[in-house]
Amino acid sequence: MPGLLALVGLLLVLHMRLASSESTELKFSGQTVFFVNESSKAIVRLVVERTGSPVNVTALILLQGEDTGDFESTTAVAFLQSTEANKTVFIAVKDDDLPEADETFVFILRLQSSSNGVTVGTPNTAMITILSNDNAFGIISFNSTILITMDEPKGRSQYVPLTLIREKGTYGTVTVNFEVSIVGGPNPASEDLSPDSGNLTIPPSMAVVVFNILIQDDKIPEDDETFIVRLTGVTGGALLNPNSSSVPIRISRNDAPVRFSQPSLAVPESVGAINLTVTRGRTDDGLLVGSDDREVSVTYAIVTGTGSASASLADFVDQQSNRTLVFPPGIHERVLRFVIIDDMIPEIAEFFQVILLEETLVGDAVLLSPSVIQVTIEPNDKPYGVLSISYHFLFEGITIVRNGGTHGVVSVNWTITRNSTDRTAVSNDLYPASGTLRFVQGQMAAVLQLNITQDDLPEEAEAYLLRLIPASVLGGAEVDDPMEMVFYIQDSDDVYGRFSFGSSDSQSIQSQPVRRFLSLSFLREAGTWGDVRLDLTALYIPAGLLDPARARDGVLNSSSTNSLLFGSGQSRVQLNLPICNDAFLQNGAHFLVKLDSVQLVNISPPVASISPRFGGAINISLVITPDIANGEIGFTSNQTVVAVEPEESNASTVSHLLRDGTDGQATVFWSVRTTGENSGDITRDDLSPFSGSVTFLSGQSEANISITIMADSIPEINETVLLILDRTNVENQILTPGFTSQEIVILENDDPGGVFEFSPGSRGPWFINEGETVELRVSRQHGRLLNQLVRYTVTPSGNENFYGAGGILEFHPGEREVGVALVAMPDGVPEVRIATGVGVLSTKCPLYLEAFVLDLRSLEVNGSYSPVYSEIRFYSWCDVP
Repeated sequence: MPGLLALVGLLLVLHMRLASSESTELKFSGQTVFFVNESSKAIVRLVVERTGSPVNVTALILLQGEDTGDFESTTAVAFLQSTEANKTVFIAVKDDDLPEADETFVFILRLQSSSNGVTVGTPNTAMITILSNDNAFGIISFNSTILITMDEPKGRSQYVPLTLIREKGTYGTVTVNFEVSIVGGPNPASEDLSPDSGNLTIPPSMAVVVFNILIQDDKIPEDDETFIVRLTGVTGGALLNPNSSSVPIRISRNDAPVRFSQPSLAVPESVGAINLTVTRGRTDDGLLVGSDDREVSVTYAIVTGTGSASASLADFVDQQSNRTLVFPPGIHERVLRFVIIDDMIPEIAEFFQVILLEETLVGDAVLLSPSVIQVTIEPNDKPYGVLSISYHFLFEGITIVRNGGTHGVVSVNWTITRNSTDRTAVSNDLYPASGTLRFVQGQMAAVLQLNITQDDLPEEAEAYLLRLIPASVLGGAEVDDPMEMVFYIQDSDDVYGRFSFGSSDSQSIQSQPVRRFLSLSFLREAGTWGDVRLDLTALYIPAGLLDPARARDGVLNSSSTNSLLFGSGQSRVQLNLPICNDAFLQNGAHFLVKLDSVQLVNISPPVASISPRFGGAINISLVITPDIANGEIGFTSNQTVVAVEPEESNASTVSHLLRDGTDGQATVFWSVRTTGENSGDITRDDLSPFSGSVTFLSGQSEANISITIMADSIPEINETVLLILDRTNVENQILTPGFTSQEIVILENDDPGGVFEFSPGSRGPWFINEGETVELRVSRQHGRLLNQLVRYTVTPSGNENFYGAGGILEFHPGEREVGVALVAMPDGVPEVRIATGVGVLSTKCPLYLEAFVLDLRSLEVNGSYSPVYSEIRFYSWCDVP
């Protein structure tokens, strides 16, 4: 029977050649210029159109030029029967790992052989451009990402060479952008490195490029600094290697500052020797900065003036043997020693300057301010001095200063009285209340020691008046203003109170049938004098991080900032802050209450007070527990649920619901809505029910929705529905944002793409001559719902013997059968008969047999394949049909 079929097929081929086709023309129809990516799934569809007489005709689509291995097959066959006006053939792109720029290929349409007047019209060529692939333009990276350590140059240029490499392809010109940033520093990188951004151009075929970063001498003291040179982008088709796109550069600490430790110094003429400290590598706070591992030296000069305020060389002596200071490695301080000459000449303040000379600085250092120190010799030679009260109040007492001369022993009497209407004895609060203060020779200041009476009695601030009595001075000194001073003993023992929250059990969130409120209690301990205002802030913060920045308005029925007044003598205040009736309280949220400030409403005397103050924690948080929270209801997950249609009996898929707040009973109504392209195909035969409700009882936090998936034997593609929570029956129960719907996908089933095989009439064996055409039919069983692509090949060595030996078949949705045409290639080489077939070998020609088997391979995963092949045989002298 197969032999008879083959003969009929051969007669059909011969009949096709005899048919009249004088007015018939073949050409490409539709798109003929294509741009595709290199991919195993990149397929070009070419439509061959016939116009004119309805005759059978075979067309070849052939690659012009060299076969570079970029296509699965460089030939295709379009066999148009008389009933067909067009035929679609497929050119499949082959994916490889070779970097390639855009490549354009031309496929030409031609007739399989002489065809009695059938001609090829235009367009008869198709251009396919495979876009650049496999990193044809390269992957750009640094050749090394190891830390580079450099020193900052001194008075010269210093460059860091960086090498970029271009791996994979080197097609085209690419431009690489870069920028430099400092790690953890406030200053821009441009202060140290140049350029701090830019771009580099890499021409075609170049795989390596070197560029330089300049390290600048900035004369700024710096510790080790690390910079990152980062490739930020690339144009021209190349990519950046994310693992090698940055290089760290470290500039070692440098430019240690050299300067005086202070800009000025005032000394009495009698001071004797003074020390002027010069530091190397220290900040204002005394911290080390810059390098200290090498020697640094600097020379100083002394400057005196000619005016009456300028000291002369007769007023001081330089004790140094030379005027160059040397800092050995690791040494950070050097001292200049001068002696102030004390004479008996009355003098106003006189000064001289010591200057560090920048041009003499040697080593890794910079001269910073103060590089000049001014030494002032204070006014002198009022021999016995002038006594007065210093306004500098020390904790241990009041200072009396002696200006001018300090010769001899002098003394002065003093008294302290209350500076108020209070007639209580001063000694009740401090002692002594009077006395004599003595200065020995050379003493410039003395402290009047006062003892404050310590008790546990809260007291407000009290004012006192200290007087020096001029008439009481002994020893030749004088008394001058200020001779009186008012001072205060501040309030004590928390006279105005220590403020805090009440006990934890007195702070609560109250939820009553008619109202909700925050119940807050505050305490005032120790003294209760005076009216005190306590300012506080109450914030509602949703569940999550307890951050005031996340606070939400509209929950409290008042401002978030509140005040309350403790009247004089009052030690406890209760505050109720109402919560809005329609406010939603989330489970796990907090009310954060912060004490902001306490302050006296009035104070006497008007001096800064120690109290009132806070005496404990200044904030508390009250968590909203499920029993007082309003319900927030939603799915536990908004991820897609994937369901599989059961083989036999029905099955259920369950979606879980969660309610945060559990106070009271709540009902949630839900529905199922179909979606997607095939939404109209989803019926109650696929799943049930399509709507319903779930009830949460008081205290219940979890519930389930069950959807039943029906079993059938009907081929179906993926079916998608949305399970949606529509509403609740209680106003203060809300649906959780983002968790009100859940997608359910019932996976395709019962072979919706079909099962493929060669149709019975195409399984051969076929017997054909070189140059002849044979069309085989591939059928699809079961489902025909999907667009399917099927790859076929002829093995072995099919490309050497057939046009169209490899290609693609396309089954449109609903299409059951598709044909594939092959043309035996007329190569002009004398050959014996070649037979194709698996396991079929002729005993007459055992050395010349070759089997060609058409095999089906899938491009996609939706179909399955029957293990059926088709055989093709060539006639030869040793074969008996």
